[in-house]
Amino acid sequence: MTPRLRGLDQFGNDLNPAIVGMIRSWQGDSELDELYQRLQARKKRRGFLDSFAEALVALQARRCGCSIEVEVPTPSGKTSDLLLQRNGVKLYVHVKRLGRERPRNRRLKISSRLRILEQIEKPWVVKIRWREDLQDEEMQRYVIETASFIETARLGDEHVVRDDEGVELGGVKIVAPNDEKRVSLVIGLPDGFVDDSQRIERLLQRAQKQFMPKEANIILVCTPHQLGANEVESALLGSHIERWDEYPAKGSRVAHGRSEDGFWNHNVMAESQLAGWFWLAPMHNEYQGKMWIRDDCRHPTSVIDLAEDLFAIKLNLR
Repeated sequence: MTPRLRGLDQFGNDLNPAIVGMIRSWQGDSELDELYQRLQARKKRRGFLDSFAEALVALQARRCGCSIEVEVPTPSGKTSDLLLQRNGVKLYVHVKRLGRERPRNRRLKISSRLRILEQIEKPWVVKIRWREDLQDEEMQRYVIETASFIETARLGDEHVVRDDEGVELGGVKIVAPNDEKRVSLVIGLPDGFVDDSQRIERLLQRAQKQFMPKEANIILVCTPHQLGANEVESALLGSHIERWDEYPAKGSRVAHGRSEDGFWNHNVMAESQLAGWFWLAPMHNEYQGKMWIRDDCRHPTSVIDLAEDLFAIKLNLR
């Protein structure tokens, strides 16, 4: 009988070899052997990636000089994924992974015509999508109509571009303000825009149920793409909206702000004071993430400093 492959043997070929080597060195480790054994016991890729996300956080914590406990029981009968301690400061960590609901491994051919849209001097982050089989003339029509829409659109507006027969060529949506005062493009799937904010909020709610009472807790949500940082931010703080109850910034006609649909806008979520995002990039060797601190955060400075040192890694996000 052929022996069954264990987790790292089965899925490790898709990971950075240096990271795999470090995780294998955890076998017998007084702190991390339990996490190593869990990775090895995983039979399906989904469960393996969930544990791998925790392993990336553990790697980052060890690099930063923290002691680590795995699967710490809470009074509610649940567990905290990790307890990190350094210089007497404790931080309970809850790691959640946003998986893909459908395959996204296809490659899109990006026309050079689309770069014209980035030259439009409008302060928007713009999501665009187009049919994969567009011919050059159809792509030209899509770009011209999309550019015309962007010139007059407001935050949250969406438009579908069609040909003379009414067949859809693609779509465009104004999703957020852009401080650079010109268009920044986000590429969506050909068959529609995907908004993961609600899925992320459900992950945040699940994580809060695992909090250690009266202690410092942080939720870390990881995604398979860098744009996930913006999605987690919107889930936490609320989606971008026009604010007619505020004065606009100098040089702007309309003020922009956040809606009341963010996770941190709910009073029942008051225990959540710290949150972060990181990129689940299996072939990268370094933790890459971003962190948010609630405006009314009650944690001591020592806790905030530890969290920022671990998880506020600056990224050049597009």
